[in-house]
Amino acid sequence: MVQTGLGPDMEQGNLKEVTVEFSGSRFRAFIDTSSGLLVCPICRRTRVTSPEDLVAHILAHAMKSLDKRREPPQRAHVTSESSSEE
Repeated sequence: MVQTGLGPDMEQGNLKEVTVEFSGSRFRAFIDTSSGLLVCPICRRTRVTSPEDLVAHILAHAMKSLDKRREPPQRAHVTSESSSEE
């Protein structure tokens, strides 16, 4: 289900922000007013025909970002040894 109604102030060119409901979840996306296709809210390049396809595309963004995620730097625990230089 796609609901519009966030007002004309949210329109950007031919993109209009909408609320998409799918499998009990709601999220914001865009709809291309010239073609009626849903537009990815992350990359704004991909256009899909159904909410299912949009969710799959957004999950692909999430999985790709997890693959590219770096591990946090490791800190070495330094034990304080007293060095006696005489």
